[in-house]
Amino acid sequence: MLSRRRALSPGPAKQRGQALLFVSVTALVMLLAMLTMFSMGQLTTEKMKLQNTADAAAYSAAVAQARDYNFSAYLNRGMIANDVAVAQLVGMASWSRNYYDTFNVLTPRVDSRYSSILPGPLYPLWSGTHAVAKGASKGLKVAFENAAKLFVPLLLGINTGFQGAQKIYHYGTALTVAQTLGVDDKFNSILQGTIGFDLSKITDYIRFGNTYNVVKLNDSSASLSLLGMAGYAYNTYQWASFTSDRNPLGPWGTETADWTYSTYHDECDFAGTHWNMGYGAFGECWGDENAVEDKHPWFPTRNHPASATDDGPKKDRMAGVVDASLDGFTNDRSKNWWLPILIDPLELIGPGSYVPSGWFFKMLFHDGSTKRADDQGTTWAVDKGFRKDDSWNHRWEASDSTNMLAISTVPICGIPFWGCINIPVVPLMSGGPAYPLGEDASGKASAGPNSGDLSTLTALRVYRDVTDVAQATDKAHQNLSSPPLVVEVEKQTKSISTSSTNSSTTDGRNHLAIGRTAGAADPAGCGIGNVARNAPKVTTAFASGNLDVGDGTAANCMRALAKAEAYFSRPANLFPRGDGLAEYGSLYSPYWQARLLPNTSGEQSASLILHGLTDFKSFGAGASSTVSDMLNLAK
Repeated sequence: MLSRRRALSPGPAKQRGQALLFVSVTALVMLLAMLTMFSMGQLTTEKMKLQNTADAAAYSAAVAQARDYNFSAYLNRGMIANDVAVAQLVGMASWSRNYYDTFNVLTPRVDSRYSSILPGPLYPLWSGTHAVAKGASKGLKVAFENAAKLFVPLLLGINTGFQGAQKIYHYGTALTVAQTLGVDDKFNSILQGTIGFDLSKITDYIRFGNTYNVVKLNDSSASLSLLGMAGYAYNTYQWASFTSDRNPLGPWGTETADWTYSTYHDECDFAGTHWNMGYGAFGECWGDENAVEDKHPWFPTRNHPASATDDGPKKDRMAGVVDASLDGFTNDRSKNWWLPILIDPLELIGPGSYVPSGWFFKMLFHDGSTKRADDQGTTWAVDKGFRKDDSWNHRWEASDSTNMLAISTVPICGIPFWGCINIPVVPLMSGGPAYPLGEDASGKASAGPNSGDLSTLTALRVYRDVTDVAQATDKAHQNLSSPPLVVEVEKQTKSISTSSTNSSTTDGRNHLAIGRTAGAADPAGCGIGNVARNAPKVTTAFASGNLDVGDGTAANCMRALAKAEAYFSRPANLFPRGDGLAEYGSLYSPYWQARLLPNTSGEQSASLILHGLTDFKSFGAGASSTVSDMLNLAK
């Protein structure tokens, strides 16, 4: 039995070498799996890195645009503050001139005109404070006038500089965004591919190399794609029209003249010469019996054409903010001057004999304000009743006047057991040449073109704001976000260290190049028509290219899509509004920020379509591998 079992068992010589084929195939499969996993890991890592690059580029570009809006907002606030300061300085100059005129012209004129009225027992209440005020008036006038003459032109000149700085920074932002995305690299590659002209030396000089290229700083092998270039161009077109220069200077709208005379004017024709008489009933033709008199209706309105740069419906957007920022002294200085003041009740208690007239009451009343000029023309034929051209937010004007009220006593004698008693007479007031005390004390100051005595620069000036300045509602004109920017970046997978990356690439790194055969070159780029290099098919065992697993990307290119925008949001917890209302976007408040956005399905579809067309060549001979595979699958 034992011998039979040995005879039936196969000998050791018959089992030798049968496991070698299984081990070899298993090892090959495991090696391919390991190479594939390694390549997938490398590609996944680089894809994440490329997506971060796209996000960083889009976000950085949106930050640059938000900074542009905030820069304009800060300068707008600076201009408003300077305009308020100019109005204050103009008002102070006018007030100081009026103050000087009051104690050096008005009160001396009263004292000289009524020198017969004597001071009473309490007259030092007036004369003492009057002497102090008169002594200070000259110094105040010199100080305020010199300060206004120095700082008003300076502040208005600074505003002119702010106006220019807004434009420079705004258009410089377009260059900053282009530098951030590396637009010139893509433009130069397109130019080289079409006409063979290289602009890299010029563009490197303009943008300082890759110093500010966020794409290259994050991934030196990545660059803007064709879709990214189109997204930049479209965003630049939208961004350029999102804000604009706004003009707060008039004239604007329909103007109605303040007319109180005839509604007709006469036109007389003397031998072909037209005379515009202008006074209706007084403008009759004479001296020529053949003269023809025509009466034409006079329409007291003017229509000023609207402009796309108007600052709101009545150009009052900037002017309204300035007005709301003025203090009480600038807006209305119509307050009584309590010092000096005289009330002398002792004048009413007369002695038992005749007493001359005395001052019982003296007081000064002051009126004054500072505003933008709105005066009207006086020439009948042209400007009668219409506002002057430089009265539409062009000039600051301040006017101050002080009038005086005084009461003297008159002695009434012959009273039994008493003799005489002083009785207050009718008040004496200033206000004009016919008034008992003569004209009021006056003071004026102005800043603006033509008649500005402190400066000839325009009061308000062109500035930058959102283009849509219509009144915001809960559904429209909110300007809460600027146009979004779509960014797509790309890189060739030959720069990624997969298992089959060619070791002869010029990126300065050593690659494995496992399974690469001679002549298996990578595509020239990621442009349309560059045929992809796919992994070769396994046809025979142990062939030289069997370990070339490729990378599986379309046209050996990798792309990442991102989107960002600048948006307006005033943090209610940090900077709450006093009125509790919501604030919509403008270039008055520097609350512009940047954020990333999800890409829409349309943007993703455009990216996929352009990615699929990268290695598209034709449907005939020489078609790309992707197209051939699609045709074979269809068959």
